[in-house]
Amino acid sequence: MDFSVCMIMKNEENVLGKCLSSLKDFNIPTSNIIIVDTGSTDSSVEVAKSFGITPYDHKWNNDFSEARNHAASLAPTDYVLTLDADEYITAFNKDSFDEMVNASPSSIGQIICHNIIMADGIESIQSSPLERFYNRTSAHYEHSVHEQITPFSGRPSYIRLPLEITHTGYCLSPEKLEAKSRRNIELLKKELSINPKDPYIFFQLGQSYLLMRDERSALPWFEQGLNLELDPSIEYVNMMVTGYGQCLIACGENAKALELSKYMDIFGTVPEYVFMMGTIYMNNQLYGDACSCFVKCLSMKENRTKGITSFFAFHNLGAISELLGDKAIAIDFYKRAGDYPRSQARLKALTEE
Repeated sequence: MDFSVCMIMKNEENVLGKCLSSLKDFNIPTSNIIIVDTGSTDSSVEVAKSFGITPYDHKWNNDFSEARNHAASLAPTDYVLTLDADEYITAFNKDSFDEMVNASPSSIGQIICHNIIMADGIESIQSSPLERFYNRTSAHYEHSVHEQITPFSGRPSYIRLPLEITHTGYCLSPEKLEAKSRRNIELLKKELSINPKDPYIFFQLGQSYLLMRDERSALPWFEQGLNLELDPSIEYVNMMVTGYGQCLIACGENAKALELSKYMDIFGTVPEYVFMMGTIYMNNQLYGDACSCFVKCLSMKENRTKGITSFFAFHNLGAISELLGDKAIAIDFYKRAGDYPRSQARLKALTEE
């Protein structure tokens, strides 16, 4: 299975080297790596050339899909894997990959993306499947921002490919994160004027404000999106529910957040949703219900967010035990949370009393 790696970039000198090194480590030939530069003013182009790759210049037209489709048109193969410069490959089973693509040649390939996120000085990892592999003769990118691979005709079919990447694009200063979010918000609002009933756009607008830690502004976008016709089998719908809950919690609207329990029959097998409901119950002093949710998380398989089925759940069980005055049980739960910093801080406080 021969495929090309296509990326667009602008001012990525700090991360591009790691991305290209990972491609080299997994034996992807430089002749199959296409980089489209949309106006870098730093040393990004020189970094690419040091790996034997000469980027193509392309005018930025405020449209990610247009740039990605242009990059794909320059590829020497029809099969394309899309990467960004702030991503790098961490796992790739080439034999299984080839076998799966050959068995489903027209399907869109999903890979696992591990997002590294810093919040309040604590690093966490959120993982999710992303559509990144396709045949350019049967599909292309659509939407100017948060672009999606879309078949030229018919409904898409998907396969989960054995390839994983790590994304560091959220490890930015608050100023850079805000600039990135505001750029996306501007493009998304233009998209919304064209497709005012598309719930995915409302979801991404809410996510963009969340990225800036502006939960109050994110709230109405999630709320409007959830009032549209939705297919709960699509993963972003669950993410919109949990994003909405996160905003309600952050804004202190705990009683209203309880209404999200209506989704339990739909998303009760998704650990992020169950953990969110545990937090909502805890904030409403419904400690029995909260404990049930966190204990359930501990029995579930890790999904998008590292820690929700382990140390985050143990920490919250410890916090509830502490609130209820059971110091010994609280200490036990905090110990089970391992080296999670907040649990370590509570352990130290309780054992020094």
